[in-house]
Amino acid sequence: MASTAKPKHPFLTIQRSFWRLMAPKWSHAPLSGAGAAARGGRFNRPGQAALYMSSDLETALVEYSQDLPDRPGAFCRFDVTVDKILDLRDQETCAVFDIVPPVLGCPWKQILLIEKAEPPTWPVVDRLRTSGASGALVPSQRRPQGYNLVLWVWTDDTVRPFDPNNDLPLPAQSD
Repeated sequence: MASTAKPKHPFLTIQRSFWRLMAPKWSHAPLSGAGAAARGGRFNRPGQAALYMSSDLETALVEYSQDLPDRPGAFCRFDVTVDKILDLRDQETCAVFDIVPPVLGCPWKQILLIEKAEPPTWPVVDRLRTSGASGALVPSQRRPQGYNLVLWVWTDDTVRPFDPNNDLPLPAQSD
């Protein structure tokens, strides 16, 4: 008799560089996730910190400039070594979590801002986080050949900005 049980969580360990283009106001805290928490995003609810990074420079640029193409930004490469990542570009991984791949590309801003409803990606993220996932590899909705890494759990030891010349500003000081 064949087993119909779904496989255990197909977690990956990621060890490679990713890119971000971030608003200059966040360049003093490139690992905070506060910008994503302030508004929410495709893969995080408002109030939930998340760190979005791209597989390459071109993908980082198109992801960042999707709302306002000419706004200023600061590029930064990050060296990432993180466990418990799910590859949502993979249909088998999506099947383990009952994710229909088109949900990942839903028009989340239209759903949230115009339809005043919860984007379907948010309950997906809730399930993934409950399973112990630190983050996910997701297809870029702006550049088909690129992909993104979104993290919900990270530390300064698992994600490090590559800044050999100390070009990133020091953390902002309050008066």
